[in-house]
Amino acid sequence: MQILLSDITVDFDRMIAVQGDETRRLTRQTAGILQALVSADGDVVTKDDLIADIWGGRIITDASLSTALKEARRAVGDTGSEQRIIETVHGVGFRLAVPATQGTTVTGSQRKPPVILVLPFRSLSLADDSYIADGFSEEITSHLTRFRNLRVLSHVTALHIQAHGMDHAEIAKTYGVDFVIEGSLRRAPERLRVTVQVSDVSTGEIALMEQFDRSGDPQGIFDVQNEIGLLTAGRIGSQHGDIGTRVRRRAAKGQAQTWDVYAAVAQFYAFYKTYNPKLHFDLRERLPLLLEADPEASDGWAAHALILLEEKRYHLNERSGVNAPQLGLDAARRGVECDRQSGFARMALALCQFHTGDLPGFRETAKVALQLNPGHADILAEVGHCHAFLGEFDRAIPLLDQAIDLSPIHPGWYHYAHAWRFALGDFWQAALLEIEKVPMPGFPWYHAHQVWFHAELGNPEAAEQARVALLEILPNFEADIPKEMVFNYFTGPLVRKAFDGWKKAGLNVHLPLEMADLPKPVRD
Repeated sequence: MQILLSDITVDFDRMIAVQGDETRRLTRQTAGILQALVSADGDVVTKDDLIADIWGGRIITDASLSTALKEARRAVGDTGSEQRIIETVHGVGFRLAVPATQGTTVTGSQRKPPVILVLPFRSLSLADDSYIADGFSEEITSHLTRFRNLRVLSHVTALHIQAHGMDHAEIAKTYGVDFVIEGSLRRAPERLRVTVQVSDVSTGEIALMEQFDRSGDPQGIFDVQNEIGLLTAGRIGSQHGDIGTRVRRRAAKGQAQTWDVYAAVAQFYAFYKTYNPKLHFDLRERLPLLLEADPEASDGWAAHALILLEEKRYHLNERSGVNAPQLGLDAARRGVECDRQSGFARMALALCQFHTGDLPGFRETAKVALQLNPGHADILAEVGHCHAFLGEFDRAIPLLDQAIDLSPIHPGWYHYAHAWRFALGDFWQAALLEIEKVPMPGFPWYHAHQVWFHAELGNPEAAEQARVALLEILPNFEADIPKEMVFNYFTGPLVRKAFDGWKKAGLNVHLPLEMADLPKPVRD
């Protein structure tokens, strides 16, 4: 494998680094350091991470690590003072100062498991069925994540790729994709026709091409989703036979029986990417009525549960005197009852249990959700974030890193757990760098973190700009923040640091004494 770092070509297969006419040999440790930095993709790699990856966790001296790092720097033409390629983040670790790009296209045969991208399907119906096409590709993506020997990029990433009009070669080079699934659907009152094609991007060959004709009710589309998932997994997911036959089909119960609920769930996914208040209000009003007519729709109940939870979590269309998280808990339980194999419903239940104080229930439900959909970015990220709130970074970080890996285009809050770890060590520049990797202007917690970190870094103008933006979105932030912290189990030393930073920036916040030293819940 060849990697380009500015004007340096690193060939890990031949163990050399080439710069112009000069070729430098790589030792095993030098190559290991460079691979660790490349894999981190601009994130900070700590000394402990390097020791664990390269020396297998064996005890080594600082001098040995320092020597290996000098060799790695020498291989890419750096010195300790001129950090053009490998940058030291003081007190934290090291990271690449330049982007790493692949010198050669990675093919499906070079990687296990294969990486799959499901592009948004096209609607060819006379009526506007774009919501059905979008929901279809979302569900196919979710279905494929159930296969442990496939790696499936998220639907958010697929939408980004479609919006930028990337061809297969660009997709392979940028995201390391091996197979692309794309297709179209046409719906008539009595019939549903879906055409699907799976392409091997490294060769341009078609690995699978099928056309499905089904009845025009929602069950027809679920049948097609199951078949495409099984066919795709069986064709490319195993080198030793058809794995599809070894994976149980999702039971027919629990799926929407009306197009109205199917459309509402598709709209929920649109909300989940944007947190649009108008869409939130519309779904909160419509879903209960739609579920009366289709009471066994598991995904409908799960979407309804999360809409209710977000009313409290992000203060969206918040109603006085309404216990929205408890209502969400009831809806999530109904979703699980409708389909006990639904990872989406389990995720909704886990989040509602977390925010209503049932931590043992959260832990058990989250474990099941991850077992059902071990490669679903939304589930990984949401569960990981809850563990981060509890201060369980050893559980949170791997889950969030997996989510980032599966969803290269992702919300910035996926990085907040890393930022909190840096904040606990007073590494404020690293913490700010982490949250600004994926800016989220308009998201209140993005601005709240900016206020905090800029204040600690002594950047009064930037802190004030972020403070104004925060209070425009959440005018009651100063009064509500203590309750917000309790709601998220966000207690202990990290909270004290956050309140100190906000006070430095001029926010009138008060941390009650009884909360300042509130212990984290005991982990299992």
